[in-house]
This record gives sequence, C-alpha cells and structure tokens, in this order.
Amino acid sequence: MITASIIPSSQKEAINLLEKALSKGELAELRVDLVPDLNIPEIGNKFDKKRIIVTNRKKDEGGLFEGSESERIIPLIEAIKNEFGFIDIEYSSIDPLNLLLRKKRELNSETKIIVSYHNFGNTPPNINEILSEIKDNFPGIVKVVTYAKDISDNLIIKDLLSSKINTDKKIISFLMGERGEISRILCRSWGGFTSYAPLKGVGHTAPGQIPIEILKEVYRVDAINENFDIYGLIGNPVKESIGYYVHNKLFSHYNIQAVYLNFLVDDIKKFMDNYKDMFTGLCVTMPFKEKIIPYLDNIDEMALKIGAINTIKKTRGGLFGTNTDWIGAVYSIEKLDQIKNKRVLILGAGGAGKAIAFGIADRKGLIIISNRDNKKALELSEKVGAETVLWEDRTKVDFDILINATKIGMFPEENNCPMGDSFFDKDLSGVTVFDAVYSPINTKLLKMSNKQGAKIANGLDMYIGQAMAQFELWTGIKPSYEEMEKLSREALKLRGEQNGN
Repeated sequence: MITASIIPSSQKEAINLLEKALSKGELAELRVDLVPDLNIPEIGNKFDKKRIIVTNRKKDEGGLFEGSESERIIPLIEAIKNEFGFIDIEYSSIDPLNLLLRKKRELNSETKIIVSYHNFGNTPPNINEILSEIKDNFPGIVKVVTYAKDISDNLIIKDLLSSKINTDKKIISFLMGERGEISRILCRSWGGFTSYAPLKGVGHTAPGQIPIEILKEVYRVDAINENFDIYGLIGNPVKESIGYYVHNKLFSHYNIQAVYLNFLVDDIKKFMDNYKDMFTGLCVTMPFKEKIIPYLDNIDEMALKIGAINTIKKTRGGLFGTNTDWIGAVYSIEKLDQIKNKRVLILGAGGAGKAIAFGIADRKGLIIISNRDNKKALELSEKVGAETVLWEDRTKVDFDILINATKIGMFPEENNCPMGDSFFDKDLSGVTVFDAVYSPINTKLLKMSNKQGAKIANGLDMYIGQAMAQFELWTGIKPSYEEMEKLSREALKLRGEQNGN
C-alpha cells in the first residue's frame, strides 16, 4: 500500500491533485500546509475520505505551516468531524495531540490518528526506544521517519519493522535522503503499514522520495515480498544510472521475483559486512570496481587481467566477480568493424579504459593508449602490450578505430570533446569512432566524427551489451538487443524529464 502525498496551494488544486493521487495510491496524504482556506467538508464529499490522510505539518517538522498551534489544528479537527480516514500529528506537539484525541473521543469519530516522529539529522541508535515510548503513550498508528546518514541505516528500519514491537503492523517507518531510498521501496515487505510517494512531476514533500509511478510500475513495490531476490548497483554516485529501470523492467517482463536497487555506498567494507547476506547479485561502478576485489571468493580470468569488477553473482562457492564492460565495448564496435589487426587509439586509462583495452587485446587489435596522466597510460600499455602517445599528441596518431573511454563530453559538460576541433578538419571516412559516454547518446565527438564520414558507435550500445551479459549471468536469460535498447531509451528519457532536460 502506497500513500501519494500532495501539497496544494488552493482548494481547486487540492481537488485536482487528490483525484490523481487516489487514482495512483491506495491512500492520499493531503498536506494542507499552504492552504489556509481549505474547505475540508467539500473535499470529504467529493472523494472517498476514508482513504485520505490530512496533515498540517509545521515548519520545524519539515512542513510549511508557520501559524499558531491553535490555527494549525483547525483543519485536523475538521477532518475528525467529517470522518476522514486519518489525520497526522507530531509526537512533539503533545498539547495539540491530546486535544485531538479528546475531540476524537467526544465525537466518537472513527478517524485514525497517526502520531509521527521526524528526525532530519540522522537515524538515532535508540529508535526502538523512541517507537516504544510513542506506542505506550498513544496506541494506534505510529510514524517514525528519520534521515539516512549511511546506507546501513536502512537495516535499522528493517529490524524495527520486523521486530515484535510491530505486532499489529501499524508502524510507518522509512528513511529520508538518497541513502534511504531502499527503505521506501522495501518497507512494506518488511512489515510497514505504508510508504509515501509524490506524484511524478508534482514535487517532493521530503528528501529522497521516489515518484509513486516509479515505485509501482518500475520497482513493483506492491508485489515485493520476502521471497524476492535483491540485486542492485553499488557506487558513489549512483543516481544517474539507468540500471534500476532496465533490470527491474526485465525482472517484470520475465516474471522473475527480484528487485534491483541503487546502493549509495560510502564505505565498501561496512556495506559488505552489513549487506553480504542480503543481495543475490550486484553491478559495481566507481569508485569500487577495484576496491570490491578483496571481498570476492572467485574472479574470472578476464576480470583478473583487467583488475576491475563490474558484476557480482552469489554462487554456491561464494561471491563470483566478473567484468562485462569489455564485452559491451567490443559488442558495440564489432557491429561496425572488425577489430583484429586494426590500429585502435584508446583515450583514457581509468576503469573503462582498462576494460576496453583488454577487450581490444582479446580481439587482437593493435592498441595505442593516450591519457592525461601518462604514467597511467604506460602502466596499462605494459599489461596489454600497447603503444602510448602523449595526450597533447593524440590528434597526430594514425588509427582505424578511435575509442573515448574518458568522461569528456558527458552531461553536464556535453559541449566538451576529447579531440580538438582541428582533428575534424580531415576526412574520417573509413574510421570507426566509439564513445563510451551515453549521456548524451550523441556526444560532440560522435556528431563531428559522423559529419566527417566516420562510422560511429555510442555508449548506449556499450551499456546494452554489458547489461545483457549481466542479466544473463544472473538469470540464465539473454534478453534481445531490441528489448534492451527500448528499455534503455525509456530510462534515458525518464532521467531527462526528472533532471528537467
């Protein structure tokens, strides 16, 4: 059960948003913080009021109401009189809370009171004690929402919702902030009464919220149960990744009981200590592709050569690590050109550059490496048997295939290019140019290369190739390229909408 939360600015907007909210969520939270003249009875007559939570959150509790307490409880009393399903009042507001309880008894109202506790700074280690204190004094529905300073805080909420204290399943608890998104997705499967979410494109009422459409249609929160396998991405940052959309949609398409989450990790040791038993498989991104290796039980030969891991699978023999980045890159290039005996200039010697270089070496390409830090280029060249060229001389090299494995040209610096403008003065017909960047899909490098006659391959192809390999490793199912491309483009479009692009 998901509660769609809205903050209207007028009676008319409240009615319009409530209609949308109740069509998306099982419950709707009507935040009246900015509607001083809200007509509660009119709203009750227009909608199924038993499905509405009326909240008038004060500013020091994360709301927008700045009036007196006596003014603040007026719409809450109206909601009780009109038999709305729920009202929400903070545990810190003892006097208003007691007054509302008396009104409920006097009117013999069936309106349920949600007693809420918020902590915008952290997740206290004694949160169980706080919850017990509230339940002892005010039996009924308790809402405990705190801020995630570390991803391990999600497990505090899991333990709280799974504990004996939640015998009647009337606890609402999850975390604010990006590191707490996991709790918003899984809290119902842990025993929570409801999770909260905004409508897509309407605005968030708390940090870290996920639009209700995404929760239901991508993460399938209504279906998640204790039998679901947990997959996900570990990295820092993780927000721009499209994997959560692609893999969750694939799980749904193939009717697999699994969910894919974003794990924003600060401390890899702490994460592995806390989550090792929880996940079935992982994608790994920067800065953990190398740091994850000591925590694995088995690594395949290519990943050992590369010295970096981007995929983990839990097996009977423990955690198995591999690297599919090179598969994606080779897949993209070989759609346009054979690699064997071709001169391949690779720009970049970081994680992506390493993986791609070993992939090209596997296909017997003749590698030239150029990196702004020439020491890294020399180190990689020794491992793959490559030439090196100084960064400032990269445009002078003769090559058949050009690969950009740097972040140059990536959003929000999409006007940058890893090759100087003078490079594009010449005819590039017969040359293949591949850019590992996929945001944007058509980088400045690809646009200008194509204009000069080059065959081009983008980072989306690489992403698709490596993600196909990941999904097949985890599930034994190999999705089609067409299906992967469709989902990837949907994800990029959604991300653009969320970023305001």
